[in-house]
Amino acid sequence: MSNYAYRDIERKIVLYSSQAIKEDRNETFYCPNPKCKAKLYICAIEGSKSAYFRATKPMYKHILNCPFGTSSSEFDKNKFDESEFVFNNAIDGLLVVTGNPKKEKKIDGHSIGEPRAHPLRTIKQIYSMCKSMPANLKYGDKEIGEMLLDDRSEYRYPRGCFGKKIIEAAVKGKLYDNKKKEIYLVAPMYSQKYSFILSFFDEITYKTIRSEIYNNRDKIIVVAGEWKSSGIYNITRIYGRKQVAIGK
Repeated sequence: MSNYAYRDIERKIVLYSSQAIKEDRNETFYCPNPKCKAKLYICAIEGSKSAYFRATKPMYKHILNCPFGTSSSEFDKNKFDESEFVFNNAIDGLLVVTGNPKKEKKIDGHSIGEPRAHPLRTIKQIYSMCKSMPANLKYGDKEIGEMLLDDRSEYRYPRGCFGKKIIEAAVKGKLYDNKKKEIYLVAPMYSQKYSFILSFFDEITYKTIRSEIYNNRDKIIVVAGEWKSSGIYNITRIYGRKQVAIGK
């Protein structure tokens, strides 16, 4: 499912699901993923707060691992405070050493009023937000394409991936090196133009993430990092579990 789609196959005329009207119901739209040939249709306009685009025709389904064919691109902007979101600060919050997850505190039920919206914090929240909007639009202080390297924004990275970014990656070939405590990925998902190294200083974190990626090596791998280039590879240090997520 997707919050937006394109009216034309060149993907220049965008339509958001929130802007769709009854007349759009029988129209054909195109997947936001430039590598995907899925034809989308608007669903749930009448009596629904959340219309969305979906590939309903068996002959025009999403390609394998297309993030717009899963719930990865679902994002409810009303739950978060965009005015307080600063991308670099959010990434800094992920690049921290994390130990064993703490037990969640129980809510005693005596709080008054609705929970206050907060800025995006987790890698899954930021990734879903980025996939819910075109790469040239802005959320908070940056354009989507400046935050996320995927097949839509690849043209912005002619020399590789540098600085604080999230990548939408895949497994190709050799996955890891136990002696170096490194994991190897490629991105973007479909062009696989760049090679990436996840470098670990902590063996427990390395083994945990290695196993999770290995067990989901046919899926989308999302990584937040502060990337540097070695000439061939783009490298980031992985400090904890918060930096890596598996796409749905």
